[in-house]
Amino acid sequence: MRQQRGFSLIEVLVAILILGIVITTSLAVFVDRTRRLRQASETLLAYQSLSNEIELRRRLTFTELDGAPVEFMSDTTILGPLAPYTTTVTVTAVSADVKSVVMTIRWNGGKRIARMGIARVDTGGSNLW
Repeated sequence: MRQQRGFSLIEVLVAILILGIVITTSLAVFVDRTRRLRQASETLLAYQSLSNEIELRRRLTFTELDGAPVEFMSDTTILGPLAPYTTTVTVTAVSADVKSVVMTIRWNGGKRIARMGIARVDTGGSNLW
């Protein structure tokens, strides 16, 4: 019998199959990584804007909280990449001298939500303490 050289058809097909599985898996991992990085970036922008709004609402006097706008008063240009988005602020009186202020950002058709809240207490002092 002659010495055979090279690979059989079955060996070549198995090698192509394995290579295809490796390439497909690698592509899926990179696509998922890109999606997660985008979501993390969006979340970071949302919470930065929420922090800005909290600082602004914290400086209002206790009595001014009820009359403040129900949308963000701070600059929301940082939220440009999330457009279209909606911002809401709800003030709820927990008791006579405690109010809960909750700020919310919704984007991606309402599928993504970032929310942050503070409790404001009427201490009788200035709006900073």
